[in-house]
Amino acid sequence: MSSLLDHDVETLPGIGPRSAAILKSRGHESVGDLLWLLPKRYLDQRHPTPIHELEAGEYVVVEGRVRSARRFPRGRHMGFEVRIESELPVDSQEGYQEGYQELKLVWFRAVPGLTRRFEVGATVRVAGQVNDYRGVATIAHPETLAAESEGEIEPRYPDIPGLKRKSLRKAVRAAVDRAAHQVPDLIPEAQRVSRGLGRVGQALRSIHVPTDETVDAGPGAAHPAQQRLALEELVLWELALRMRRAKEPAGAARAFEADPHVSIARNAFAFDLTAAQLAAVDALGRSLNSEDPMRCLLQGDVGCGKTAVALVACAQVVAGGAQAAFLAPTELLAEQHAMSLRPVAERLGIRLGVFTGTLSKHERRSMLDRMSTGAVDLIVGTHALLSGDIRFSSLGLLVVDEQHRFGVAQRLVLGVRDARHQPHLLVMTATPIPRSLALVLYSGLDLVVIDAKPPGRLPPKTVRVTRRDRAKVYRQIERALEAGGRVFIVCPAISESDGIVGVDAVAAEMGSRFGEDVVGTIHGRLGGDERRTTMRAFADGDIKVLVGTTVVEVGVDVPSANLIVVEQADRFGLAQLHQLRGRVGRDGQRSACLLTHPVPLTPEAETRLQALCETDDGFKLAEADLALRGPGHLFGYRQSGASGLRFADLGDVALLSAASEIAGEILAEDPLLSRPENARAAAAVARWERFAAVREEAG
Repeated sequence: MSSLLDHDVETLPGIGPRSAAILKSRGHESVGDLLWLLPKRYLDQRHPTPIHELEAGEYVVVEGRVRSARRFPRGRHMGFEVRIESELPVDSQEGYQEGYQELKLVWFRAVPGLTRRFEVGATVRVAGQVNDYRGVATIAHPETLAAESEGEIEPRYPDIPGLKRKSLRKAVRAAVDRAAHQVPDLIPEAQRVSRGLGRVGQALRSIHVPTDETVDAGPGAAHPAQQRLALEELVLWELALRMRRAKEPAGAARAFEADPHVSIARNAFAFDLTAAQLAAVDALGRSLNSEDPMRCLLQGDVGCGKTAVALVACAQVVAGGAQAAFLAPTELLAEQHAMSLRPVAERLGIRLGVFTGTLSKHERRSMLDRMSTGAVDLIVGTHALLSGDIRFSSLGLLVVDEQHRFGVAQRLVLGVRDARHQPHLLVMTATPIPRSLALVLYSGLDLVVIDAKPPGRLPPKTVRVTRRDRAKVYRQIERALEAGGRVFIVCPAISESDGIVGVDAVAAEMGSRFGEDVVGTIHGRLGGDERRTTMRAFADGDIKVLVGTTVVEVGVDVPSANLIVVEQADRFGLAQLHQLRGRVGRDGQRSACLLTHPVPLTPEAETRLQALCETDDGFKLAEADLALRGPGHLFGYRQSGASGLRFADLGDVALLSAASEIAGEILAEDPLLSRPENARAAAAVARWERFAAVREEAG
C-alpha cells in the first residue's frame, strides 16, 4: 500500500493539470513534497492596524471606511484609486494627527468588480505592503479580505508565478490534513522518547496551521515546532558528515619539515605576505610537519591571498620530496592558477604541470607519465584529475579550491592513490562561511581563517541600476576605459531567452556602442585555447570590454579591471555576486560594480542587492546569505528537490550539541544505518550525498 505522502500533487483540491505542472517544475511533485513548502511569514488578519499607526515597509491588514473611489486613465488602460479612513478608535486625537490620516489603495490596471467592492461608505478590509508616496500611506494592488469575518492567522507561502495564493494555501492545508501524520522521522523513536521530542509531522502541522504562539515566535524563531525541524536538519548534517569521514581510508601521512623551506617560499613573491597570511602559513606548516594527515579548511574573503598561502604549503611538501596537486573547479580557473603560480614556482625550482580535460591525447599521456614518475612536482588541474587512470609518484598534499563545487567523495578519490601514505588535505574557499556553519559542514577539518586583505585595496563602489537605465551603464563604462581600465560584463546566460539576458545580445550591444574590436566574449562553450587567447587579449588591453557568464566568478585575476557590470543581478546569489565583485580593484585602483535589475524586485532580491551595496565584508554577507537562503543553497546543494529546511540557527550551541549527541547514538548502534528504524536516516543521507556536488544555479 502506497503512502499518502507519495500521491501525486494533482490529487489535492484546487490543483489541476496546469497548477500541478507548475508545482512539479519546482520540485513539488507529491503530497509529501508540498508539506515542506514552508511559510515565509504569517499574516494575522484578526487585528487590523489603525491607519495612524502604519509604517512604510510593513505588510499589514487595515480596516476602514471608503471615503472616495475613482477610475483614472493609465496609458491604454484604466487604473483605480480608493482612499479609506480608519474607523478604529484611537487613544489620542493628537496621536492620530501625528500619523497617517488616510490610506490610499491603487490598482494601476483596474480589475472587474473593484467598483462594487469599494463603494463609498462601505467598510473594507485589505492587506498589503505600505509605501509612503508624497506623505500618503499607499498600498499598490492590495489583497481584499472579507470585512465581515473575524479573520484568521494566515500562513503566507513563497510566491509561485502562475499559481494563485489562495489555491496554494488550500492545497497545502489539504496535504497537512491528509498526510502530515505519515511523515517519517529521521530521529529514531528511542532517541525521541528519551529527549521528549515530538514527531516531525506534528511540527509541520504546527507551522502550517498557525496559532498565537506560532505568530508570536515568527518563522525561524525559537518556536518548539521550528526547533524540532532545526534539530532534524542538524542531525542529518551530522549523520552525513560522520558517515563520509568513516569512509576515509585510515593511514599515516608523511611529515614535511617547515624550515627552512617555508621561509624561502614565503619570500619568493613579488610582494610581502600580510600578517594574516603569515599566520595561516605558520598554522599549515605545523600541520604538514606531522604524520597525522592534515585536514584543513582555509577560508578568507575575496582577494585576501589564499592562493599564495597554498603555494607556500605546496613548496614545503615539494621540498620534502613529494608532489602536490591543486584542484580547481573550472578549466579557466585552473589556467589562471597555473599562470599566477608559475613565476613563483620557477623561482623556487618547482616543476609545474597543468592537467585539464582539453589536453590532446599526446599531451595527456605525457602528463600522466610525468605525474607517475615524479617528473612534475605541482600539478594544477580540474576534475580531470579525478579520473581513474591518474597515478602520482608520491602525492603529499592535495589542495582543493572552491570546495563547495566538489563533493567530498571526489576529494577522497585522490586520497587513496598511495597505499603507503595518506596525502595531507587543504580545502580552500573564497566564499566566506559563518564560523558556526563551517564547524558543522566541515566537522573534522581544522579551520584556518585569513581575516584581512592586503593593504591599499579600495573596496569597489557598488551601485544598483535599473535595466532600463542603459545610459548610466554606458557612462560608467566610458569612465572606466578613460581611466585605462578594463570592464567585465557578466550575464546569467549565453543566449537570450524568456527574458533572460544573454552574452550574445549584450556583446552586440557593447560592440555597436564602443566598437566591435574592443569587445570580447567568454563562456563555457568556448574551447580552452579560445578562452586562453581571449583572457590574454583582455589582460593585455587588446580587448577592453569582456562579456561573459559566471566563468569569471572566481580566480580570474586581471589587475587593470576596474569595472564589473552584472546584468540581471537579481538572478544571482549573494555569495556569487560578492565573488564577481572581487574581480575588480585588485591592483589598488578605484573600481566599481554595477548591479542591473528589473523593477519591481522581489523582497528577497531587494534584500540581497541592498546588502551587497552596504558592505564589502564577505563574512557579513555570508551571514546574510545564510539567513536568506539557508545552508543548502549557500553551499551549492539541496537535501532534496523540495525539502530544504530553513530553521537551524547554527549559532545555537545547545542545538548543535544535541544533534551531535543524537547522531553519535544512532551510529553507535547502527554504523551503516541498515536497521528498519533508520530507513529514513539512510534515505536522507543518500539524498544528501547525491546532491553534495551540485552547484547552486544563479539566483
